[in-house]
Amino acid sequence: IRISLSEQHVTKKQEKQPKWVYNPAKVYPAEWYAVPKRVDPTCPAKQNIYFLRTHQTGTSSFTNILYRYGQEHELNFVMYPLKLHLNYPAKLNLRYLEEVRPKKGYNILCQYTRHRKMDMLRLMPDGTIFSTLLRHPVDQFLSVFHNYEIKNEIRNLQNHHNPYEEFFRNPQKIALMSSDAIFPMLQNSMSFDLGLNPIQFKDDTAVDNFISSVDQDFHLVMILELLDESLVLFRRLMCWDLQQVIYVKLSLNNEYSASISPDIRQKILDWNAIDLKLYNHFTDKMKRLIAEQDDDFRAEVAALKKINGEFWQECYNNILPVFNGNKMGYALHETHAQNMTCKTLATDDFTQTHIIGMKQFKETLSPSDILMVRNHMQNQRKYNPAMLDWKDVYKVLHPDVETDTDAVNEL
Repeated sequence: IRISLSEQHVTKKQEKQPKWVYNPAKVYPAEWYAVPKRVDPTCPAKQNIYFLRTHQTGTSSFTNILYRYGQEHELNFVMYPLKLHLNYPAKLNLRYLEEVRPKKGYNILCQYTRHRKMDMLRLMPDGTIFSTLLRHPVDQFLSVFHNYEIKNEIRNLQNHHNPYEEFFRNPQKIALMSSDAIFPMLQNSMSFDLGLNPIQFKDDTAVDNFISSVDQDFHLVMILELLDESLVLFRRLMCWDLQQVIYVKLSLNNEYSASISPDIRQKILDWNAIDLKLYNHFTDKMKRLIAEQDDDFRAEVAALKKINGEFWQECYNNILPVFNGNKMGYALHETHAQNMTCKTLATDDFTQTHIIGMKQFKETLSPSDILMVRNHMQNQRKYNPAMLDWKDVYKVLHPDVETDTDAVNEL
């Protein structure tokens, strides 16, 4: 088992820090965190959310929901400037995040990080809802394998026509040949993201305790294969409007499992046995939650599907070729070329992070940082012309400045 140096390293200065003790200013009742069985039109909207992003599970579409909601309500995000992750897979830099904490505090954490409950309680306000998203381990593993180009990442796989067979010939040895960034994603990566130490992978008691702790820490664990149902439960829990959880697919989550043999499928399940146990536990729990909902629940799910379909038809006239491995691009109808909802729905998480980062760190970013964001957005729009463009962002950052499009693009 390999543990990165960044995971092991603790500076002397960090060792001298006094131990932080969780002491909430306000204790919320259990009902605050429970998914309601029916819609309560009088409940206030919750605005503090910690969403633990697991890898290759469809989280891009869900974080788009959070980015839109947060910007619409002028909420603050936990982030490093212009970064999609929070020092993943190492520990958060809590001192820095506390130094740059906005005066009104943080509201949303949805960047890539590993789950450490006490860190999240320290950063987030009392009453924050904890949520995450899981996917079937076979599809999740194959998606990692494809989208992170594991065949090219690991030299021993490069010349094999069937890299899966070669990988599972000796998975422990071959996984060690990957980089520090890729290694955690090659076995039980959802469990790793949720805080399980790889040293405990073969400890059944530790695994059971880990799944119980996830169950206790997270108020809603969503399932990609039941995404619409999960989103309706999420919107009920948060007391949001149904239209606030609409989405379009931003990444192509192909069902790669159709192209593998039953033998390889079983080897993937055996290799990711903890993720399978985790997934089965929360899929069963999700089905129980769905069964407990009132008669209006199915109508809400159908309404969400209908609204999503209507938005797609209204906004876009074409799906463009996949780019950057699995990213999806769209073309806008001419009648909706300036529709901000259509454009924001189609904007990828990396660009959204840049946009939000420029707002929160506007006073500290250098001109080269701004130029990097502009160049990134202009490049992305070659493949996804439906996304937000630079002049949309410029208008938000400089609402009092009137500049024509050509001039803005030169800035």
